[in-house]
Amino acid sequence: MAYLGLLKNKKVVLNIDESWLDQTDYRRMKWCVKGKSNSVARKQVQPRISMIMAFDTLGNLYASLTQVNTDSKVMAIYLLELTKVLDKERRGWRRNTVLLMDGAPYHMSGDTLAVMKSLQLPIMFLGPHSYSCAPCELLFASLKATHMNTE
Repeated sequence: MAYLGLLKNKKVVLNIDESWLDQTDYRRMKWCVKGKSNSVARKQVQPRISMIMAFDTLGNLYASLTQVNTDSKVMAIYLLELTKVLDKERRGWRRNTVLLMDGAPYHMSGDTLAVMKSLQLPIMFLGPHSYSCAPCELLFASLKATHMNTE
């Protein structure tokens, strides 16, 4: 209900979330003689690509790719850089914008909350399993279905 109230009051809602990008290394599936190993390890160690994205109700998209799992430190860096961009693009954006995030542990950690407080970020957290209220989830799904389809 609070989310709808923000929209009714013409607040800009900036949804921030992250997702892993699908693995695209399928070397294990190469042809080899039956019963022989294809010489590629079953469990490959490689960097995971993560995308952190902020998508607002004005249609603006702020995305970053990383090769590490998202944690409190990565989220703090993203929030710091996002704040710099927003400060340049829209002076006074904090007055009419609310950041919307889910309850991921690294969103709710003491370190992340301290960074949000120091940056004076207006924040609202979604309830558990509130995927339908997170526009980023729909954007991630569309991106993966249309541009990362591996079939």
